[in-house]
Amino acid sequence: MDTRMRRVRQVAAEERGVALVLTLLIVSALTISTAAVAALMISNERAFGRDRQEVLSLNTAEAGLNYGLSTLAATVDPGGSASYGTNAWYPTTYQSSGTTVAFNDSSGNGTWWANKLDATTWRIYARGVSPSGAVTRTVSLKVRSATQPGTTIPASSAWSKGLFVGSPGSSCFVPTGSASLTISIYVKGCITLSGNVGIGEPATSTGPSVQVYAETTIAFGSGSASIGAASKKVLSVIAPGGCTGKSGKICSAAGSNVYSQSYTGPSANITKPTISPDTTYALANWSTPTCSTGSFTFDNDTTRNTSVSSVNLFPSSAYDCRIYNASSVEVGRLAWNPATKALIITGTIYIDGNLSMNSNTAAGYTTPSATSPLGATIYVDGTVSMNGTAALCGPPSVPSGSTCSGTWNAASGALFVVAVNRTNSADPFAISWTANGSAYYDIAAYVVGAYKNNGSSGVTGPVITDTALIAGNGKSTDVANPPPSAPGSTTTSPGSTTWGAIPASWQQIPG
Repeated sequence: MDTRMRRVRQVAAEERGVALVLTLLIVSALTISTAAVAALMISNERAFGRDRQEVLSLNTAEAGLNYGLSTLAATVDPGGSASYGTNAWYPTTYQSSGTTVAFNDSSGNGTWWANKLDATTWRIYARGVSPSGAVTRTVSLKVRSATQPGTTIPASSAWSKGLFVGSPGSSCFVPTGSASLTISIYVKGCITLSGNVGIGEPATSTGPSVQVYAETTIAFGSGSASIGAASKKVLSVIAPGGCTGKSGKICSAAGSNVYSQSYTGPSANITKPTISPDTTYALANWSTPTCSTGSFTFDNDTTRNTSVSSVNLFPSSAYDCRIYNASSVEVGRLAWNPATKALIITGTIYIDGNLSMNSNTAAGYTTPSATSPLGATIYVDGTVSMNGTAALCGPPSVPSGSTCSGTWNAASGALFVVAVNRTNSADPFAISWTANGSAYYDIAAYVVGAYKNNGSSGVTGPVITDTALIAGNGKSTDVANPPPSAPGSTTTSPGSTTWGAIPASWQQIPG
């Protein structure tokens, strides 16, 4: 009995030992497993954190490419014309990684730079740094610019009229006395003819060329006024509001004293070209000309204020003066040789005063310029006066005594004179240009205010004015394509540049 009990107790003890060993083994195994899981979790967390930093740094680098492309498109070499391998950019150069541009992005911090590869192709580089600073990624992308040309805006057709009256107000254009106008006329309002006034073809005309247009009405008063002649009709007479000739007859009827090939209308209305005297004055410092011969006073200070009381283009002494801008580029030249009676004008000239052309001898002018072969423009801040018996001969005609030998052809060069009339620029009836005597000048005139023509003096070229007081004779030659310096000249609207990424050019750069 005792032996059996001892055996039972011994077996029980052995079983408890085995159970204890098994328990210890299980506990040890669980401990090892827990440690392994913990280590794995830590490792995964670290790996996930780096992946996130890598994503953030790459996102930042991508943002850098966008910054670079937007900068190129907006401010740097928009026409894609900067020379290869130079710093001829504006406003800042980004030629290599040594001149990087820093930026901040929500994903981190970075820098970008760009190199020009050829006339229209660039490679942009961008480097992104993660918020922790632990990860850096660098990427690049090729982009290309394409320049779209601007639209050409033709010259104002107002210059194709001998006389353009832009602001007659409530009053009509009323030539008086025995004015004989052999020019095309355009009036933004009405025309009234009376007395012995006549509008007709020039004596040298080989066919109908004169056009008479009133945006409202044409009417005749008392007298023997006429438009055209039975033997020499004008090209057209148009008045959308009605045209009434002599004795109240419609202009196309017999006995109206209106002789024209055409009476149809209306046509597209024309506006007076605008000027910007402040912008023109700002082209250069007119008070400091560079003169190789003599001197000429364009301005007495550096303010547009009509500081020069009166300027004579044809003094007894010679001068040859040039005006430059802040970049030392020539803006205009004005020269006079009293011995040969030769005036030279190029580019743009601004006289901060009044202009007097009172010479009693003939003179000739030329406008030799590679950049503006069609002519030059003189802006006069005040008013213009013409007196005497002289002539100013446009090329190819030349001075001969007190007249011109030959006929001016504006295609060989044309002088445009703009009377800014600064003091009374808001008054369309203030006299800005006065032509007296019998002087005739082969020039084109732009007048702010009123153009007044007495006697047989006047301007050969077209006149664009607000109002006109015509009592004498008028003749003209058209200047349909004025130089760039003149109001209403042919212009080109700004072009545009489009930018885009070159497919398959993106790459990540190691390191």
